[in-house]
Amino acid sequence: MTEHELWRYLEQYAQMSDAWWYSVAVLPATIISACAYFLMWLALRRTRQLPKMFLWLCVASMPTVLVLPSFYVSTNLADALARVGFTMPANEQQISRAVALQIGAYLSQIATLGIVGASLAFVILIAAILVGGYAPPQVIQTIQSISQSFSKAMTNALGSRRVARVANSKYGIITVARGGAQQGAKFGVLPGAVIGKVEAHIVITDPVVSRKHARLDIQNDTVFLIDLGSTNGTFVRRSGRDVELNGDPFELRHGDHIYLGPPTEPESVELIYERLPAGGQS
Repeated sequence: MTEHELWRYLEQYAQMSDAWWYSVAVLPATIISACAYFLMWLALRRTRQLPKMFLWLCVASMPTVLVLPSFYVSTNLADALARVGFTMPANEQQISRAVALQIGAYLSQIATLGIVGASLAFVILIAAILVGGYAPPQVIQTIQSISQSFSKAMTNALGSRRVARVANSKYGIITVARGGAQQGAKFGVLPGAVIGKVEAHIVITDPVVSRKHARLDIQNDTVFLIDLGSTNGTFVRRSGRDVELNGDPFELRHGDHIYLGPPTEPESVELIYERLPAGGQS
């Protein structure tokens, strides 16, 4: 009895409602799952946060893990059944109805996992397109506009109190020189303060800014700026020279211009760091 004949028998007598999955869908689902993982890997090449990259790649591998058993069964039915104690019969008469139903239930469970994996693969594809910036500008702009509107609403509700609370700091002040709704706002530098679109101490709602874009750290009374794997990068301009942060702490000095996004792009946010000599308040 060939595998093809066994498939036909199971479709007829094992009540397999998911037979279509093995015959027409499992191969495309396997390809899509592999493409989703590869695209996510490409999207994460710029990130400098290894935990974030590891987490996303683990999530991106789940569709492949769920779909591969189905692909294996579709191409090696006899071997797959042998692993669960079923021997390939010589003819249909050697298969009882009870055994056929048991095999059908086993194959349906694997198919269900594969269908879940295929659905997840489409989600991963969309996430990779957004993370990597591969989507059409109109799509990215729409998503960013929604996020920006929400962030602005939160800023209007909480921003004034936050500025009043942190505007005075012995470590200096960050002034938004160019940045849409936040232009002109001043934020005091605090240890561990995060600059970002949401869940941040210094909230900048422009589309170019990541959710958690950069962080300010204090070491021995010196202020350092660290890029948090932002999508558009963090730059510091000093004496006419632009430096792109690579994830390592960068020491800030009075008068440094900080750019969230490439300095040459007009939509990038420009910040100015100011600090009086000898640690005085600005």
